[in-house]
Amino acid sequence: MFIKRIHPDTLSRAIENIGSEKQGQKIMNKKGEVIIFEIKNLPLSAMMILKQEALSVGGDLATPKDGILAKKSHYDGVLIATKSQLERIVSKCKIQPFGLKELADQVASHLKIAPQSLDFPQIMAIVNITPDSFFSGSRCDGKRAIERIYQLMEKGVGFIDIGAASSKPGSDLIDFREEKQRLNDVANEIYTQNLFKKALFSIDTYNPQTADFALAKGFGVVNDISGYHHSDMAKITAQYNATAVLMHSKGTPKVMQKLTDYADLFGEIDNFFEQKIQWLQSFGIKNIILDIGFGFAKNQEQNLALIKHLKHFLHFGRPILVGASRKNTIGLLTQRDTQDRLAGTLALHFFALQNGANILRVHDEDEHLDILKIYEALEAVK
Repeated sequence: MFIKRIHPDTLSRAIENIGSEKQGQKIMNKKGEVIIFEIKNLPLSAMMILKQEALSVGGDLATPKDGILAKKSHYDGVLIATKSQLERIVSKCKIQPFGLKELADQVASHLKIAPQSLDFPQIMAIVNITPDSFFSGSRCDGKRAIERIYQLMEKGVGFIDIGAASSKPGSDLIDFREEKQRLNDVANEIYTQNLFKKALFSIDTYNPQTADFALAKGFGVVNDISGYHHSDMAKITAQYNATAVLMHSKGTPKVMQKLTDYADLFGEIDNFFEQKIQWLQSFGIKNIILDIGFGFAKNQEQNLALIKHLKHFLHFGRPILVGASRKNTIGLLTQRDTQDRLAGTLALHFFALQNGANILRVHDEDEHLDILKIYEALEAVK
């Protein structure tokens, strides 16, 4: 007899390999996936009931040491249970008072995760038609941008993000006329050569007029770093039946790094996504990709927390995009300048993939295509 310890992610494959019955596989998979929730400001009565319900199914609720004294009206807690146990906890809490029904609904949303259909994981390659992007190696004029697009397509990159306005911290917004002028040759090449039939092109802009111009030229995605601040942007996206990249940020690039104070970082981003998804859907937009906004109105600690706990946002059932490529947080951690941050970028992006990222927005496609191959190979290991 020999025992091999295996990675939790390979549980379903291991059960399948031993020939378990299909329904049995589903049951066992739920028993093998432990999920942990931090719960803030839980009413005392709800905490006592939830503790008992969790214990009754084999899970637990970690509570503060003074919780037993019941001196406060609210406490924080940590709920620890398998997926199977959580389903039973949800069922029981749905008929309980003291806010437990609402808590059960929130937990339930994390148990049914099915991102919109796209081929995952994948990279979104960056083409910057700008003279001032923070990474000088990504800057292109129109001619060089066209060359780069063809190079990307030859490499098999099927998702290309094109921008003509820098959104680096401290940058000024630019007029849409200047932006369109920079884009003109590239957009015409995409349209006249039918490149949009061979790859998915995203326009990285905060100007609705620019988005309209690009979508009319065959672009299929609007990547708006303002978080769809303008209703015109939503109307235009819907008009072309395009996909929306909904990114969380605050303020404009000029001032955003002064706006990193959050009472509850994950709660605020959650509320932002929930409200904006409903708002975008009201215009008729169906396909929505969520971007946590790494580096936008967030400091180093906040950026890392978002990557560490990225799976939290899977409960929206939408593809998650992460764009940390060569950004300042990597520079602070490695003490390297922008041009020397590739290794740090690859490490952070690989971790993001493991934590639920579906799309990586990248400057360096060759190296990222390599880590996708490594990631997919590891995922396939039995």
